[in-house]
Amino acid sequence: DEVKPKTGSFYVRQVVSSVNYAAGTDPIDFSHGWLNYQIEHHVWPDLSMLQYQRGAPQLKAICEKHGVPYIQENVFERLRKTIDIMVGRSSMMVFPTHLEPKKDKASRGVTWKRTNGAIDED
Repeated sequence: DEVKPKTGSFYVRQVVSSVNYAAGTDPIDFSHGWLNYQIEHHVWPDLSMLQYQRGAPQLKAICEKHGVPYIQENVFERLRKTIDIMVGRSSMMVFPTHLEPKKDKASRGVTWKRTNGAIDED
C-alpha cells in the first residue's frame, strides 16, 4: 500500500517507521557517525548530515503539534527491542494504512529514478 511522495501520509510514514538515538551535540553525533538522526534522514534524504542538528528540533516540534510520535531512545534500548522482535518475544507494530487519506495513495506505485535518495512519482 504505497503513498505519493511529499504528501502528509508519506512524511508520517517516514517519522513513525524511524527512531533516533541520543543526538544534539557534536561529540555524540560524531560518535554515532550522524546515524543517530534516522528520522531526519528519512524525511529529508538530500539534507547534509551536518544540518540534522538544526532540523531535528524543528521536526520534533511539528510532530508534537500534530500528534505524530517522534521516538528517540538509547541505542541499547533499541538493540534490546530489535532482539526481542528477532527471537519472537514481541512483534513489530502494524501501521494503520486504512487511516490515510485516499488522496495520498499512489495508484500506480512509486519508483526511485534518481540515485541521490529523491523519490519520483510516475
